[in-house]
Amino acid sequence: MVVRKMEKGIKLVEPIDGAHVSRGLRRRSRTRKKLLEAAYQVMSRRGVDAATIQEITEQADVGFGTFYNYFLSKQDLAAKVLDCMLNDLAIRNDLATMPYKHTDPARVQVFSARMTIREAVNEPMWHWWIQRPDLLADRMRECHMPFGLRDIYLAIRAGAFHLQESDAESVWGQTVWLMVGGMRDIILGHESSGHERLIADLLMRVVGIPPAIALELTTAPLPNHPPPNIDFSYDITTDPALKKGSASQKFE
Repeated sequence: MVVRKMEKGIKLVEPIDGAHVSRGLRRRSRTRKKLLEAAYQVMSRRGVDAATIQEITEQADVGFGTFYNYFLSKQDLAAKVLDCMLNDLAIRNDLATMPYKHTDPARVQVFSARMTIREAVNEPMWHWWIQRPDLLADRMRECHMPFGLRDIYLAIRAGAFHLQESDAESVWGQTVWLMVGGMRDIILGHESSGHERLIADLLMRVVGIPPAIALELTTAPLPNHPPPNIDFSYDITTDPALKKGSASQKFE
């Protein structure tokens, strides 16, 4: 499991020791993790709609009835799998763009957006969620908020984004919806994969980046993106970075 920490004004992630957690909670956490990992494997292979709870519990080596002690339905489970995927993607984007955090924060935002779009287009699990854009946008907005808001604040303070800090959360929300809408167009075949550049360009125009700079940012080679390493113990409801008030912290 990981939590965020502050270092030089940047929120990072680090592992935490679960030794202080009671044995019962550790056992529940292990079972929940097994179900989420099994669901990811079955749903990636068969698709969310075709996957059954029976297949998932068999893959996890967990009793069928035990499933309902952890999740309300298959759809609820799929949402929790998405949370784990989003958390992993946010961490990988953060690692890939770390060299630019203080030197070129606008590049961080546009590179993260482009890598997110590519991940969604190429990952089958995202295709099920893109049919439910309101749900995808809500979970993406919340799970990526500590990273997205931080990067917006850094870009504002560096003079790269021409915004008021008080508008940062609204801009973050619109950023998510623009990405989800663009990803949906690509996945449903309304636009080609090259539409990624236009989406990123629009994101830069919203925050006041001049056209010439936006063009350079949206066509520049992307940094190396770490491979997926999904933490299926992740639980968005216990993420300390998402507790009330922490997401809008101004990263002093």
